[in-house]
Amino acid sequence: MGMFDVSEDTYREYSEKWRQMASAHVGEAVIASGPFRRGGAAAGSAISHSHIGGLFYAANSLFNKKKAGGLPSRIFLVVTPTKLHAFKYGMKGRDYKLKEEAAVWDRTGLQISTKPSMGVTMLTIESPGEGEKATLAPGGVKDTPLTDDVINALKDNVTEVPATA
Repeated sequence: MGMFDVSEDTYREYSEKWRQMASAHVGEAVIASGPFRRGGAAAGSAISHSHIGGLFYAANSLFNKKKAGGLPSRIFLVVTPTKLHAFKYGMKGRDYKLKEEAAVWDRTGLQISTKPSMGVTMLTIESPGEGEKATLAPGGVKDTPLTDDVINALKDNVTEVPATA
């Protein structure tokens, strides 16, 4: 097992922890939940380490915020039978704590697509009726069964987009 892989025990532990945590914030059964983030971390890191200036870093940050539909940089997605919730979250040690809700969508009418990029599966959530679109990366440095559960829970609407060379 690699350094960033999730063991079966860890998967079970966090899957249940997150389901209970999310249940306290939504009025329905929780199908899946997991942390996501805005994409573009590699570009931000490269800009930061190249010392080309704060203006480039700020522009990249603004671009990534727009691509994520204005959602916060770290977001916890919660899938219920009828809704997709997005919460701001914080951490204390290994414990996650949901904060205020940043967005909520009716699952009917959502268009969900995935695309491999830089070793992770990017998740795009589109709500054409509301004119919203957000592209997010898994919360960690690689795909895990925990974030895959969120994507798979939305699979009725998922469209695979091939990677571009």
